[in-house]
Amino acid sequence: MACDPDAPIASASRPASLDPSVFRQPRGKCPTRHLYIANCGLGKGDTPEGVLAALHAAAPGAEVVGLHVGDQGVSYASFATPEGADLSRQGVAGATRWVVRFAETADALPGATAPDSVESTTHIDVPGLMVIPDFVTEEEAETLLAEVDMRSWDSSIKRRVQHYGHAFDYARLALAESGAAPVELPEFCHDVAARVSELTPMPINQLTVNEYQPGVGIASHCDAHSAFEDGICGLTLGSGIVMEFRKPRPDSGGKVSVGRHHRLAPPPPEKEDGEAVVQKNVWLPARSLFILTGEARYAWQHGIAWRKTDCLTAGEVRHRGLLALRLANAGGRCCVMRRTPRHTCCRPE
Repeated sequence: MACDPDAPIASASRPASLDPSVFRQPRGKCPTRHLYIANCGLGKGDTPEGVLAALHAAAPGAEVVGLHVGDQGVSYASFATPEGADLSRQGVAGATRWVVRFAETADALPGATAPDSVESTTHIDVPGLMVIPDFVTEEEAETLLAEVDMRSWDSSIKRRVQHYGHAFDYARLALAESGAAPVELPEFCHDVAARVSELTPMPINQLTVNEYQPGVGIASHCDAHSAFEDGICGLTLGSGIVMEFRKPRPDSGGKVSVGRHHRLAPPPPEKEDGEAVVQKNVWLPARSLFILTGEARYAWQHGIAWRKTDCLTAGEVRHRGLLALRLANAGGRCCVMRRTPRHTCCRPE
């Protein structure tokens, strides 16, 4: 379970797991207890043990109380004191390939609140986003889950995945070499893929199965343009989930990135007169299909917060648990998302 990075410090012999979604760029220049570490992650060959060892070697007296090693190229570390974080930052600067900066938690920002409810963002429109409830029946969903569970998983990243048609290389953010995944889509998803293909610009020829355990998410991202065509789809199985859509405001100077570090990097800082990013929270019910085309596909980032709860309306709490099938065409991808049961509420756990 992810910890609160600003909670009272207990024993740190084994650092707690951090939630990367709570970190932001600092508003001031003073050191903080938290470090943002770019060019560091599982996709770069780093391990939690190796990162921790490097931080300790850089500042032997500094106490690391929390650590998150990202799937791609961004990680976070929390220390007992700002002084310890600063010593470690300076120490690793010349000893590793990492790019290290101070980070700040959302709770440290003036006016920070719990995650917005779905209801609070209903006035925001995401052109090109379509959500189709009950796209598959309960019986079809149970069959899909059973078929997926009978197949082997790739556990090389934070969540378990299965690839069909084309595999995705998370280290290079590109399609993997041929032979890394079965060439044909499995028979169990032929009917679903055919029905989805009637709604997308190009027929579905790639399937990724993502399993999101409670507390696990995926940072805001825009699926690689070089790998997938217009028309990214996701079929939600297991239970519903809130997906966050983010777009920089026209006058914020921000942009949607598909680069190596954007997936867990701190979002743009707040503007003095409001947020630099527009955010829309969308409820994806179990057995629903979402489709991203046009602006939703290319101009908005989408992601799932690293928490165990979501908020639909003020005070409404639900449990999460999801397996997601993502369907697409390579160029164009279809995705199936699967989550295991998980709670939803107005505050991240």
